[in-house]
Amino acid sequence: MNNQAKVSEMRPKLESEDRFEVFFDGDCPLCKREINMIRRKDKHHRLILTDISATDFRPPEEFTLDELMRSIHGKMPTGEYVVGVEVFRQIYRRLGFRKTVRFSQTPGIGTLLNAGYFAFAKLRYWHAMHRVKKRVSLSQ
Repeated sequence: MNNQAKVSEMRPKLESEDRFEVFFDGDCPLCKREINMIRRKDKHHRLILTDISATDFRPPEEFTLDELMRSIHGKMPTGEYVVGVEVFRQIYRRLGFRKTVRFSQTPGIGTLLNAGYFAFAKLRYWHAMHRVKKRVSLSQ
């Protein structure tokens, strides 16, 4: 058996029903940039990237659009939802960045990442609502 066969044997095969869905705000410039990078790296199509700012987007029954706007959400293949830093762990695990994921789970590092992300998410939400209010006032 050659080395390439060994490596592919060690990797779990992800069927289409094993894909992870990410709910992101395509109107957020930073979010959009990150998702575009993720899209380029997702060569095996392990992710479903759903733009919650799209005009035809309908939130899943479990959430309102406002809840989805407050922080990044992801849907596991099992139907379970994850929020915040765990979404990024799931993304990067599927893209092959396992060492980065393990590092992010280190107790002190994980706590800092969670705190940092939720501070960012609050600020991002404020900016998103500001953009919506501005858009509404311009259209009146």
